[in-house]
Amino acid sequence: MLHITRKPERQSTDLEKLEGLLDEQWWGVLSISRDAATGPAVITIPTLFVRVGDRILVHGSTGAGALGTNSTTTHADTAATISSGSPEGEGSTPPPASLPLSLCVTSMDGLVLAHSTFDSSVNYRSAVVYGHLESAAPADREALLLSFTDRLVPGRNAEVRAMTRKEIAATNVSVLRITDGQWVYKERTGDVGVPDENTKAWGGVIPFTTSYAEPQTAEWARGREIPDSVRQLR
Repeated sequence: MLHITRKPERQSTDLEKLEGLLDEQWWGVLSISRDAATGPAVITIPTLFVRVGDRILVHGSTGAGALGTNSTTTHADTAATISSGSPEGEGSTPPPASLPLSLCVTSMDGLVLAHSTFDSSVNYRSAVVYGHLESAAPADREALLLSFTDRLVPGRNAEVRAMTRKEIAATNVSVLRITDGQWVYKERTGDVGVPDENTKAWGGVIPFTTSYAEPQTAEWARGREIPDSVRQLR
């Protein structure tokens, strides 16, 4: 298990806390280590993701180099598909072995205002998951893409047409597995501390909330009823 050195009491090894954060926050930052001779030693990619069991899914175009060339696979046909962008993969070569990477996810939960700015803080939850990306096998890709949409907007898949073979082939799905000992979860929760000096300042916590606003219908969809998948978002 990885350990933090400063304020170790804020670290938790509770897997349910990690999973809860990953299910709530769908936006993270991938940091990929690579050969400095080919460019920056670390590539940082803000990315949308979802968790399905012990797998974190990210997706993008098969033509996007950062994810496509950083994914490894044990399936030769998967390597061909990811490299060529076609189901057949003719004339393609497998991508290189995946380089070490991490996914950082953070939720800012509130401002903590103390009697001084020095003692003020924020409530937060954060996690860093370490590992390598694996390319999904072609046979699994459609199901994973459906899972991706279903986690973001439950019920949406049934309201739109099915994905075409061309669309599926053009989309790279990569998997980062949650492995014991290869993640760190840290949080700061609770109230502001009691001042150790006389003060007339106000102190307390100002929570952050995230919610969906009123849907904005596209021009081409004017007059159509807002679907159930959208109405249930809160």
